[in-house]
Amino acid sequence: MNQTLDNFAAARQVMDAAKRIIIISHRNPDADAVGANLALREALENRGKEVTSACIDPIQDRCKFLRKANTYVQTFDPAAFDLIITVDCGGYELVGFDIRGLNTLNIDHHPSNNNFGATNVVMSEAAATCFMLFLMFTSYGWDITKEMATAMLHGLYFDTGSFMHSNTTPETLRVAARLKAIGGDHELCVKQQFRTKSLEKLRIWGHAFSKLDFNSKQALVSALTEDDFRKTNARPEDLSGLINYLTHVPEARFGMLLTEDMKGNVKGSLRTQNDDVDLSQLAQLFGGGGHKKAAGFTIPGRLTEKVTWQIT
Repeated sequence: MNQTLDNFAAARQVMDAAKRIIIISHRNPDADAVGANLALREALENRGKEVTSACIDPIQDRCKFLRKANTYVQTFDPAAFDLIITVDCGGYELVGFDIRGLNTLNIDHHPSNNNFGATNVVMSEAAATCFMLFLMFTSYGWDITKEMATAMLHGLYFDTGSFMHSNTTPETLRVAARLKAIGGDHELCVKQQFRTKSLEKLRIWGHAFSKLDFNSKQALVSALTEDDFRKTNARPEDLSGLINYLTHVPEARFGMLLTEDMKGNVKGSLRTQNDDVDLSQLAQLFGGGGHKKAAGFTIPGRLTEKVTWQIT
């Protein structure tokens, strides 16, 4: 705990010293990456800082209800800022921008994080980066507005799988309760994440389910190509949440969803409910990372289908 408080203090020192700050969410940003970015942004703006939010990829529709989510930039001059903060980036490769050698603060909760920042606050035991920020703000004595509470609740709700994942600890629920008490809009977070789906999203999910394969490694696997996206008029971000359903088959040790990202890469998403499977190690074989039960990777390439016929 003392080490954590020391890290919090170091983070505050570099934030207090900076005037112009940019906060970066990881590639293909999820609710935790966006919620953490916007909550921290408001906290710093309330302290007189000039703050910009950035991500190399567009923000998902389900996060656009959050305050200032529509002000993200996708290009910027790193030299124009006193401090660069990365939130929820499990590794440098997820940042998406060249910030090497600059004044950086790395705030994250992924075990695969290798402390790539000049200053690092990494809590692998935390359920979400938004969870970490709540602890940081309260330790600093900073006020948390209703908008900040909603942003952090949005991220916490997502990274715990609506409080169904094993990272839902008593402390996780206590933080969620405090965010709700501040004015965090829990019902809106639920609606945006789990009760709002476009027709295109339902169609691409149908394609994924129709391609399910249970292999010899007891993995439930599906794959989607650019052609699948064209047929359904869907986008890669429409797949968010789909991977969790690939863990619902009792016989499967883990689920894997492979998708072409429309940029010449293949993205792999991995999930499991089993305690004896470490998906972060599997993802690291492909240059990715994450948590033991939820991990991913991105590698250059295309997906090709292999069909084997047998006469019996």
